[in-house]
Amino acid sequence: MKQSKFNFATVFSLMVLLAFSYIAFMGLVYWREGDVLLPAAITVAFIAIVIVCIIVMCRSKATRWRRIGTIGQAVFGAVILVAFVAAAIPFTNFMDVLAKQKRFSTEIDNMLESATQLDEQYQQYVERRISDYKDMLTLVSNGQSIRPTEYQELLGNVRGSSDRQKIEKLAESLRLKLVPDSMSEVQEERLGWIESASSKSVWNISLPRNIAAINEQVSHWENIYAGYSDFRFKGETAEPFYSEDFESDLQSLTNKYTRLHAPSLLAIAIALLCFFIMLLPYWMTERDVAGRTSKGVSVYE
Repeated sequence: MKQSKFNFATVFSLMVLLAFSYIAFMGLVYWREGDVLLPAAITVAFIAIVIVCIIVMCRSKATRWRRIGTIGQAVFGAVILVAFVAAAIPFTNFMDVLAKQKRFSTEIDNMLESATQLDEQYQQYVERRISDYKDMLTLVSNGQSIRPTEYQELLGNVRGSSDRQKIEKLAESLRLKLVPDSMSEVQEERLGWIESASSKSVWNISLPRNIAAINEQVSHWENIYAGYSDFRFKGETAEPFYSEDFESDLQSLTNKYTRLHAPSLLAIAIALLCFFIMLLPYWMTERDVAGRTSKGVSVYE
C-alpha cells in the first residue's frame, strides 16, 4: 500500500510539474516573440533541476545516499523552491496574455480584415487618381487657347488623333505605373500569409511570432503600395496611398508581454502549491534507520 501511494504521488507530482512548466514555457515564448529555442532550453533546465533534486532528496532519505543529512535535503528543497518562484515570472507573463486574449483576438481580426481589404482600397485609390488625372487633362485640353504652354507640356507631345485619345492613353499609362505586373505576386503572397496567420488562440505557440510578423508586415505592405503610388505624371498633385485602417493597438499589447515583470501574488501562490505537491514523493518515502546487521549487532552509518 505504501508503495502504491508513493507511485501515485510520483505520477501526480510529475503531471503538476509538466503542467506548470508548460505555462511558464508559453510565457517565455511570448517574451521571446515566438522564438522557442531559448524558452525550451530554460524549461528543460527547470524540469531537470526539480527532478534531480527530488530524486536526491528521496534517495538520501531512504538510504542516506552519499550521507546527505537532513540539512542537505533541506538545501535541495530550497533549490526547488527558488526554481518555482523564478518560474513564476514567465508563468505570470502568460497569465497576463490569457487575461487579454479577447483584445488580442479583436485586434488581430481587425488587422487581418484590413489586410484582406487592402487591394480593394488601393484599387479605389487608383481609380480615383486616374479620374482626377483625366479631369485635369480635360481642363487643360479645353483651355489650350488660354494656356497653350501648359497644353504643349502635358498633351502636345503625346501621340493621338484627338485630345480624347491622348488623355485615355495617358490615363492607361498611369494605371500601368500604379498597378504593375509584380503587384499580383505581392497580393498572392499577402493573402497566403493572412490565411496562415488566422489562428488567434493564445495557446498556439506560433501566435506571438504571427503577432510580431503582423506588426512588421503592416509597414511592409503599406510601403509597397506607397512605393507604387509615389509615381506622378507631370501636372499631378496626388498624395501617395495610405490606409488608416491599419492603425491598431496591437503593438502596445505586444510591448506588455515582451517585458517580464515581478510575478503576481496568484502566480506565487500557484508556484508554492506546486512546490508542496512536488514534495509528495519525498514525504511518502520511508526514512531508513541506515542500519545493517552483522553477527546480530546493528551498525549505524
